[in-house]
Amino acid sequence: MRVTLAMRPAARSFIPIEAEAIVPKNFLSGTDLSVWRGNRELRLDEVFSVFVEGSADRPEDVEVVISGDGTSRLKRVGEYMDGGKITVLGDIGMHCGNFMTGGTIEIHGNADGWLGREMAGGTILCRGDAADYCASGYRGGRKGMTGGTVEVFGRAGDFLAESIAGGTVIVHGDAGDMAGAEMHGGTLVVHADCSRPAANMKGGSCYVYGTAHGMLPTFKRIGTVQHEGRMLIHFIGDIANRGKGNLFVKDYRYLD
Repeated sequence: MRVTLAMRPAARSFIPIEAEAIVPKNFLSGTDLSVWRGNRELRLDEVFSVFVEGSADRPEDVEVVISGDGTSRLKRVGEYMDGGKITVLGDIGMHCGNFMTGGTIEIHGNADGWLGREMAGGTILCRGDAADYCASGYRGGRKGMTGGTVEVFGRAGDFLAESIAGGTVIVHGDAGDMAGAEMHGGTLVVHADCSRPAANMKGGSCYVYGTAHGMLPTFKRIGTVQHEGRMLIHFIGDIANRGKGNLFVKDYRYLD
């Protein structure tokens, strides 16, 4: 079953749309769904041109394709998603994939903040850049992502994978400040540069294939390792937090 949601032109295009109803399982019972624009509840067909091809009996057999100008205004798409696929042919707004447990979300553009927030399973592929707090916990929370995979083919913003406790996060470009802060577990891989990685980590593994700028002095260097054809410097810590995490970097610079 393939559901295509093509955004209609909107006069008030700056207003975000709360679209947590857009998950594959909801389309098994039809397209009579609602979203919110500001304080107005709108039928799905007031915001999108809706096209349905085929049928399905389970979420795993449903693909939702979102297209058109303004997809960056859509918030909470794929929240609590547990199966199937969502394809976004453009950018997507904040909180995409919140609490996701299964299925796949593929974003062909950029993603706004909190992509994959506290997700527990499934896969998110972002072909562009991801903003701050990708795969992290929410403010005040103690646990971020616990399972699944997030892969960003561009760069990521600050606080990437903050408080991650499980799963895998891969960024092919640079990451911002405090990548992997408060790590409890899981794996974080940054293919390029970042700053102050893995601050206050307690467990897990963080790999920086570029330069770790502002390297914290509370990590203990224990040697070098070969990892996927790369020679990386191995640190353990954060010893300021009695942490037993593993930080691997190609190069590093301490703060001046």
